[in-house]
Amino acid sequence: MTKRVKKTIFLTLACCLLHLTALGQEDTVFISKPATNTATLIGVGNSNLYDTYLSILKYKGTSFHLMNERMRQTTWFDGKFTKQQTINLEFAFAENPYGNVNEYWAMLDYSLGGHYNFYKTNKLRLSAGGLWNTAIGVLYNERNSNNPATARAYSNLQLSAIAFYKWNAFTFRWQIDTPIAGILFSPQYGQSYYEISLGNTVNVVNFASLHNQRALRNYISVDVPINKVSLRFGYLGSFYQTKVHGIQTHTYSNSFMIGIVSESINLSGNGIKKSRVKSSFYD
Repeated sequence: MTKRVKKTIFLTLACCLLHLTALGQEDTVFISKPATNTATLIGVGNSNLYDTYLSILKYKGTSFHLMNERMRQTTWFDGKFTKQQTINLEFAFAENPYGNVNEYWAMLDYSLGGHYNFYKTNKLRLSAGGLWNTAIGVLYNERNSNNPATARAYSNLQLSAIAFYKWNAFTFRWQIDTPIAGILFSPQYGQSYYEISLGNTVNVVNFASLHNQRALRNYISVDVPINKVSLRFGYLGSFYQTKVHGIQTHTYSNSFMIGIVSESINLSGNGIKKSRVKSSFYD
């Protein structure tokens, strides 16, 4: 092998090395666009159901949750605003104090809003904001014949606050939401749904606020990183009560939640697989 050939091979390898190095540097660049933090959880706990339209008794039993949550930092307010979306599906079954009648509850709940990060240190972050929340559900009592079920529907503006705390590799989150104003559906006492279906809908849609609706959502979680995802363990307390047209209702549940959390970002072209992205949840 001549010196000229060796020199050509050396220069070729050097060029390839420089090219690979450049690619490696591109693979590890920092992306300013925050990732979307996505969590999918299941939960189980106790439930307490009460609706005087169906029964004067309180029913207690078990509730199940399937929840999906997404959080993403936006460019609003110099990047201090984080958008949040939550979808929660709840099923519950309960029995009366005598154990001879069951009730069944199903609800789909959706929330969309965000929080302004007004305080941040290396470990602690405090945020406050608002959410638009809407839900639809049905409660069924197996004993009743004329009115065996009643519907629930409401849409509210909520106040919301979140605290994040980082301890070693763990991230703790505490979030509290409560409605301040909205609308809710409620039949008149003794009014059948057959009457409503015939067009007797007077006063079934009502303004809702603290005088006839009170609710609190208390969510505490801890994220444990495992490889490229995290395990989330949490407590979800959901407390909702109304008093409209002489009808009192409440739906309470305390649930243990567990699920998987991942972070993703949309990239053009082939993407940057080893990018260090900014987290919307952990940073």
